[in-house]
Amino acid sequence: MIGKIISHEWMVMARDRALLIALPIYLILLLYAVFSGTMWKHTLADRTGAAVQLASTNIDARADMVERMLDGRLPYQIAGDARVAGAFARHMGFEMAAKPPSPSAAIAVGQSDVSPSYLRVQWKPMFKQTNMDEIASPRVLEIGTFDLSFVILYLYPLLIIAFSYNLLSSEREGGTQALLLSQPVSLSTFVMAKVLLRGGLIIGIGTLTTAAALLVGNSDMLGGADLARIALFMAIVAAYGAFWFGLAILVNALGARSATNALALMATWIGLVIVIPAGLNLAAKSLYPLPSRIQMVQSLREGDAAARAQATGQGRIFNADLLRKGEEEALEAGTIEFLRRSMPLEQRGEELAAPIFQEFEARKAAQQQFTLRLKYLSPATIAQAALNDLAENGAETFADYNRQVVAYQGQWRDYFRPFVFDSGYMTLEQLRSVPRFTYRREANADIMGRALREFTGVLAWFALALVAGLALLRVYPRDSR
Repeated sequence: MIGKIISHEWMVMARDRALLIALPIYLILLLYAVFSGTMWKHTLADRTGAAVQLASTNIDARADMVERMLDGRLPYQIAGDARVAGAFARHMGFEMAAKPPSPSAAIAVGQSDVSPSYLRVQWKPMFKQTNMDEIASPRVLEIGTFDLSFVILYLYPLLIIAFSYNLLSSEREGGTQALLLSQPVSLSTFVMAKVLLRGGLIIGIGTLTTAAALLVGNSDMLGGADLARIALFMAIVAAYGAFWFGLAILVNALGARSATNALALMATWIGLVIVIPAGLNLAAKSLYPLPSRIQMVQSLREGDAAARAQATGQGRIFNADLLRKGEEEALEAGTIEFLRRSMPLEQRGEELAAPIFQEFEARKAAQQQFTLRLKYLSPATIAQAALNDLAENGAETFADYNRQVVAYQGQWRDYFRPFVFDSGYMTLEQLRSVPRFTYRREANADIMGRALREFTGVLAWFALALVAGLALLRVYPRDSR
């Protein structure tokens, strides 16, 4: 019987011009979203690669200049001598700590359009570092990037609503409800047959098309781990679409008119997809407000002022010593000794300024944890978190990247500190052996574990809507008013 219902429903839908128009548009949007996400992934790869190359070029150029000065091809100047450990660690040298995009980054842009994918690292702590962040259009940051997750989270439910809001109400309004209820088939079976056809079309296109397009456009995803992510991505998209069909069954089971059903589904879409995510962000910012920029700038100034005040007395004694040396000897000794004396004082200033920046990071982390804990209030926020996790562009992934950068900045200091407080110089070999940053991707098991939990959350929403809808169908009003 289900087969006959599906066959009849297919003939009815085949004559629906709206379907013939909507499905090709839906397919085009999916393919364009995959293309846009893939282009963004390549853009990130180019940017991070160029940033790392910039740091490498700087180290090589500094070392080459030292070689030319030592063999007499260039006049020696201590200002250009990169072997001076303090000078290289503070301003002459730098590393670009980059987070290259993952093979699956095309699935969702996530936070990669608002969080830097490379950071400049020098002696100064990260909160004082002027970083060469990617420049993005404020308009793009406001409305977001058109990617696959946008189509799946926002447009995909709208298409499902458009073709499921009148699953039963159309029978009542068309005068065929009495005939339908007189047939030897349960109302639940009839509704499920209609949903299977519509779901097969919309969910099938949404999963199979995007999976194929992702693999064609991102050949680096053909490895075992990334293929598993594609499979889980398809499952999440299917479960998210199934929820909206389950919700349509629930609304139709209330026995209202088609217009009322459409309004109820659209209101639910607005609430679950727009209001709840925005409300969570607003609540997080209200509960854990970030320190003002004025406080942060003032803290930096106070720390620097304290460092300069401590350096003043030492500077008088040191200047008297320099007056007894020759010009070149004084210049060299002055540079080395200045760095040796000033860098600990700078560190003291940084320690005075650090609390306000540590508070900033703590509150920022609290905001993220708040939204992550409450993401289960909406299937849209759950699905968004899952797609971001699969793409390695989520909040937790970027938090891990920032922790790695902070740890590397400590490694940078540890490498140069012995040279600064010993002779003040490095050898050319030590200059070329400066430690480089290597981003360590999260363990695939951790990423898949989070995504699986989020997939289970979407399934729970689907089960809740479906069970409630099927229960209401048992008491569906049998009149034809």
